[in-house]
Order: sequence, then C-alpha cells, then structure tokens
Amino acid sequence: MAALNERWQKATRSGSNGQCVEARYLDGYVEVRNSNSPTAGTVRFTRPEWETFITAVSEDGEFRLP
Repeated sequence: MAALNERWQKATRSGSNGQCVEARYLDGYVEVRNSNSPTAGTVRFTRPEWETFITAVSEDGEFRLP
C-alpha cells in the first residue's frame, strides 16, 4: 500500500472478490474499514499502534500462518 493520506486506499493484496480492506491517515490516526460496508464504522489506530499491528501481521510477524 502506498503511503497513507486522507483518501481511502485499498490494500494492494485485495482481490477482485470484493472482500477489501481500506485505510487512510486522518487527524493523526490510521482508520481502517471494510470496503463492502463503508458506513458500518472504522477501527482507529494511533501511529504507534498501527506500526505495531503491521509488524505483527507481516510475513515474519507473530500472527503469521503456520
């Protein structure tokens, strides 16, 4: 994913099946939402929380699949 800005951006690994995650950087927070249901709400992270989350779900992170 490119550097986040105020516009919603889909994850580069989102497929064509419509199951996409979108994120943006707004007012000092990273917001994440489901692109299929954009009005359902967002999850909001501080920058340190986001960086920790990305590290944890990265290929070598603690949440990698066995």
